[in-house]
Amino acid sequence: MNREIRILHTADTHLGYKQYHSEVRRKDLFAAFEIVINDAIDMQVDAVVHAGDLFDSRNPTLEDLLETINILSRLKVANIPLFGIVGNHESKQNTQWLDLLEEMGLAARLGKKPRLVGDVAIYGIDSVPKSKIPLFDYSGFEAPDTSQLENCRKLLVMHQIVQPFPYAEWDCADMVEKLPFRVDAILLGDYHKYEKIKVGETWVTYPGSTERNSASESEPRSYNIITLSDKGLEISRRTIPTRHFLPIPVTLKGGEKSYEQIFSAINEHLEELPGSVVFLEISGDSGSVLSFSEIEEYLLNKGALVPRVRDLRIKESFPDEVLKVTFSDPDHAVANEIKRMSLNDGGLIVDEIIRNPNVPRSRVDEETEGRLSKLIEVIDFKDPDFRIEIPISSARVMESQEAIHDIEIRLNEDIKPATETEFAGKNEFIGAITGNSDILRASDRIESPAIKNPEFSAVSLKSSGSSSEPSPLSESASESVFECASEPVSESVSESVSECASESVSELVSEPASEPASEPASEPAFPQEIHEILTKGPEKEMDILKEGENEPEKEVVNLPEPEAEASPGKEAGSKADELSGGKPIKVSDTTGKAAKKGQKKGKGKPAVPRQYNLGDYL
Repeated sequence: MNREIRILHTADTHLGYKQYHSEVRRKDLFAAFEIVINDAIDMQVDAVVHAGDLFDSRNPTLEDLLETINILSRLKVANIPLFGIVGNHESKQNTQWLDLLEEMGLAARLGKKPRLVGDVAIYGIDSVPKSKIPLFDYSGFEAPDTSQLENCRKLLVMHQIVQPFPYAEWDCADMVEKLPFRVDAILLGDYHKYEKIKVGETWVTYPGSTERNSASESEPRSYNIITLSDKGLEISRRTIPTRHFLPIPVTLKGGEKSYEQIFSAINEHLEELPGSVVFLEISGDSGSVLSFSEIEEYLLNKGALVPRVRDLRIKESFPDEVLKVTFSDPDHAVANEIKRMSLNDGGLIVDEIIRNPNVPRSRVDEETEGRLSKLIEVIDFKDPDFRIEIPISSARVMESQEAIHDIEIRLNEDIKPATETEFAGKNEFIGAITGNSDILRASDRIESPAIKNPEFSAVSLKSSGSSSEPSPLSESASESVFECASEPVSESVSESVSECASESVSELVSEPASEPASEPASEPAFPQEIHEILTKGPEKEMDILKEGENEPEKEVVNLPEPEAEASPGKEAGSKADELSGGKPIKVSDTTGKAAKKGQKKGKGKPAVPRQYNLGDYL
């Protein structure tokens, strides 16, 4: 080598991490990174290598970005290059934050193409998910031009946990053998503890994190200095001053007050408490119940920055349990979940586009619309065998069955056998709707008292009062009623129903009675209230009757004189005499009004035909 090369190796700065929800801790992480950069400038190193997790999140805040840019700008002013890779915490689908810093001239992203620092070639591999490690492609690495380099050294930067370190994901020895060139050292990140070992002839080292990310990281924080010369490669460690993490163990003993023992243990560390992150661990006698808030308040009053209280007695009271931890492939887990959802072709297309890392988020809508349009174009909707199958989960099937059951119950409540209703004369039959049939059928006959409403008893026709069989006139009226009621009544057909009912009234009024006058009792024909109720529904019957009293005169009908007189002593006879006088009968226009009200009430809703139980009005 022409000269000695010194490279500062750091990793896992986790900038932007607000540990314990403390803004002071967020600033502590930036302060530690700033110390590393200042040391690099003071030592005038040839380059700074960051082995991943520059940021703690893939979406750092604008404040975090600005502070990072300000710190890295000092390296640019000092003419010291920064080389980095993408860690698992900050990894995005496509463009990385490191690419942004590279566009600003503050950093350079390492890859399979070497970055030269003197006679040293530096390569990089971004964080690789565990499931994709066996599929990693070792080809594509470019060899440096050694014609102009003497004794070129090669470094590889990665963000992985490799064997033989704990929680290893990648076999380091196997990786070294598969690389197309010999590597002098592998500079790693992701493991927050300082480590240095030799795998074959290759050095493998972790610098550790620049700040503590948990209470278990008790060792001092540090970074590495890699020195390459003709004598070989040397790795040295430099520690970083960070905020003090103070553990205080307390063992409670029976017979004394618990709080006094705890506060006494805290008072033994009064000099270390100010500005420290304190971890108070309580063990021993489990007879007393403690208030964590009271203990934390005492620590804050003594100057602790962050108080953390942990009661180990709770854990000791439970029997030891064996926890089995298994790691599964996330891609397989997603595939199984998609399979369980039973998506159709359109759903699979949407899922594929959303999870495709090569499709930018801004183009998801456009790509989805294009793919679905192509799917619709190839579908032959005229094919008689075409059908759209929508998979339904078991939960939805149960909900649908419950909804159908509720509908059946309501139908059974609405469509039930007719009860006794008031209808004039001896016309003893009712209509019933059975099951889901639209056919109106006559059921068993029941006796019905005559209508006592004087307003509607004015229109009456004479029929047999003693015979149990209905008169021909009554049969005609019944057929007219059935013809009107057999059609579904809705807002759109309310006028036709009204006309049908009006024709029945006119026919019944104009037809003379065929029975002898000597037979008593009168039977009114199909009254006006029936076709009003058919168009409005049973729930509005009383409203229509009340409105009919105050309606102005709309239509006058002159009834002809009846040929046969009613027998004396009957109320129907006196009413017939009044009709013989030629007095006009007022017919209220409640049908049209009811139809209009129905249209207003059902505005914005589909016209659903409603079936009425005609027996309630006969």
